[in-house]
Amino acid sequence: MLAISVFSAITDAVASIGNYKTLPDLHAPATPEAILRAITALQEGGKK
Repeated sequence: MLAISVFSAITDAVASIGNYKTLPDLHAPATPEAILRAITALQEGGKK
Protein backbone atom coordinates (compact mmCIF):
# COMPACT_ATOMS: atom_id res chain seq x y z
CA MET A 1 0.00 0.00 0.00
CA LEU A 2 2.77 2.43 0.83
CA ALA A 3 4.42 1.87 -2.54
CA ILE A 4 1.21 2.81 -4.35
CA SER A 5 0.91 5.97 -2.26
CA VAL A 6 4.49 6.98 -3.04
CA PHE A 7 4.03 6.29 -6.76
CA SER A 8 0.83 8.38 -6.78
CA ALA A 9 2.60 11.23 -4.99
CA ILE A 10 5.46 11.17 -7.51
CA THR A 11 3.00 11.10 -10.42
CA ASP A 12 1.10 14.08 -8.95
CA ALA A 13 4.32 16.00 -8.38
CA VAL A 14 5.45 15.44 -11.97
CA ALA A 15 1.98 16.33 -13.29
CA SER A 16 2.16 19.65 -11.43
CA ILE A 17 4.91 20.74 -13.81
CA GLY A 18 2.37 20.75 -16.62
CA ASN A 19 -0.31 22.38 -14.45
CA TYR A 20 -2.13 19.03 -14.26
CA LYS A 21 -3.26 19.34 -17.90
CA THR A 22 -1.69 16.01 -18.88
CA LEU A 23 -0.62 12.97 -16.94
CA PRO A 24 3.06 12.07 -17.15
CA ASP A 25 4.11 8.93 -18.97
CA LEU A 26 5.38 7.27 -15.83
CA HIS A 27 5.27 3.57 -15.06
CA ALA A 28 6.32 1.56 -12.02
CA PRO A 29 9.04 1.30 -10.96
CA ALA A 30 9.58 5.03 -11.10
CA THR A 31 13.36 5.18 -11.30
CA PRO A 32 15.10 8.56 -11.12
CA GLU A 33 15.79 8.31 -14.86
CA ALA A 34 12.11 7.64 -15.63
CA ILE A 35 11.03 10.59 -13.47
CA LEU A 36 13.52 12.90 -15.20
CA ARG A 37 12.37 11.65 -18.61
CA ALA A 38 8.72 12.37 -17.69
CA ILE A 39 9.61 15.85 -16.41
CA THR A 40 11.58 16.63 -19.57
CA ALA A 41 8.72 15.43 -21.77
CA LEU A 42 6.25 17.68 -19.95
CA GLN A 43 8.56 20.69 -20.15
CA GLU A 44 9.22 20.19 -23.87
CA GLY A 45 5.52 19.65 -24.53
CA GLY A 46 4.72 23.04 -23.00
CA LYS A 47 7.17 24.89 -25.25
CA LYS A 48 5.53 23.87 -28.51
